[in-house]
Amino acid sequence: MIYTKRFLGWVVPALLILLVAVPALAQESGMPGSGLAGQSLRPYAFVFIAYAIVWVFVLGWVISVGRRMSGLARRLDA
Repeated sequence: MIYTKRFLGWVVPALLILLVAVPALAQESGMPGSGLAGQSLRPYAFVFIAYAIVWVFVLGWVISVGRRMSGLARRLDA
């Protein structure tokens, strides 16, 4: 129990310092990828559209399989 309190006494403040310091460091302009904030997602619109279409097909397939399984279960029960 004493070790747990001592451990938490060191770990919690260290995590809090990291949670505050890391975002502050990331906001500096010298960090790699800092120019990404000014970019738009317009070139990726086709990727998002394709991803949405794939999800529609997957959900349609799941619904189709579910209907087939329920029909098969009804035929087996009859």
